[in-house]
Amino acid sequence: MVALQHLVTLLSLCLGARATFKIYKADDLESYNVGDACVKALSADIACHQHTRSFMQPRYRGSLENVTLTDQICTGTCSASLRSWFNTVVDACADEDFGDGVPQRYGGYIWNGWNETCVKDPKTKKYCNDIIDEFTELKDGEEMPRDELCHICYRRRLAIMQSSSYSIYDHFYQSRLEKVYKTCGGSGPTEIPPPPKVEKPEEYCLTNKYYTTNEGDTCDSIARANPGVAGVYLYMGNQELIGDCRNLPAGLKLCLPTTCPIYVVKPGDTCWSIERSLKVIEDTVEDYNSWINVDCTNLQKATDFYGKPICIGPFGAGTRSASSDAVAKTPLKFSSANGPAVVLMEPPEKAEVADGTTLSCGLWHTIKEGESCADICKAHEICDEDVMYEVNPTLSRNNDECTKGLVPGEALCIAPIAGWNTTYESTGPAQEL
Repeated sequence: MVALQHLVTLLSLCLGARATFKIYKADDLESYNVGDACVKALSADIACHQHTRSFMQPRYRGSLENVTLTDQICTGTCSASLRSWFNTVVDACADEDFGDGVPQRYGGYIWNGWNETCVKDPKTKKYCNDIIDEFTELKDGEEMPRDELCHICYRRRLAIMQSSSYSIYDHFYQSRLEKVYKTCGGSGPTEIPPPPKVEKPEEYCLTNKYYTTNEGDTCDSIARANPGVAGVYLYMGNQELIGDCRNLPAGLKLCLPTTCPIYVVKPGDTCWSIERSLKVIEDTVEDYNSWINVDCTNLQKATDFYGKPICIGPFGAGTRSASSDAVAKTPLKFSSANGPAVVLMEPPEKAEVADGTTLSCGLWHTIKEGESCADICKAHEICDEDVMYEVNPTLSRNNDECTKGLVPGEALCIAPIAGWNTTYESTGPAQEL
């Protein structure tokens, strides 16, 4: 029996080492107007374990909790194949028009995911993700123990993320890496890598009205200085330029959004108190500000960031500030029909995000036992268009198949933020350390 188990393990390792998959099939590329060399490069086999294909979505790569599987993934053959695929596609598709996408992005995500998964402790030769998985579970406000913060695996894991435009390295991980260097010694780059780049689109502004920022400007100050401008929509229309609404560098050329009747939120205001003071019908505030959550608990916090002027009437309905005069109400949905959400929300703490689901999400739904896709669609009014399935690619558009695929406890995105599906061209993925 032991011999048979040993044989099965060896067979599994051999099959994993020889496994191949494609990111694209040649037939799937017929809709793109690209040359034969680019098609050949994109549809080439990748000599990696099939599980590696799941790295196509950017996310934090934790322990696989299976050393045998990790060994099958972390082979030199796979690393070389990913490198070859990426570099070949970059060269072969350099002059091709791939729409608004980037030909090598999925390969870049996979290659970076491989690097994050396969980094090892140089002393014990254990996978770093397995070691980090055993770190102390911290409660809110607790600091990491020094021996864990300064562990070589924690440092290397963050450094690998920092080195790639295809990772989710952001201000949070930057602060962690800076703390590692400050506390434990050593040095290295900590800057957030530039996002993958695309050709600069032709400048377009719906209103054809611009504002150039001055030192000390904020989204709030700009909105207050321009009648009818809501701070959140100023940000939404200029997300590629605005990093922090509260600290804008001078010299930014911002497109001013379409104007609307404005209300300036005051400390202590709630959606209900605003509606009562303006004598408008219930839910008016939420209807014209889809970024406000159902119970309006994020009103003050969000406007602290985006600016206190908010819309209290439809776009184009005048620029005067709202008073006690009644404001017309147009029914809107917090769904795909009303456009993306604005405020990024973290996934539910106790739920695992469904495989491939975007993390650029403003509202989450945790699947309940016995729930159907029709129930989710009805609850959130998101299935009239394809957004539900685009942001949650594991879901089938067939309701019965969709319901069969639901996993209780998993989280689905039901309101993506603006720009969730924007793709970019990269300077290259992380290299092995």
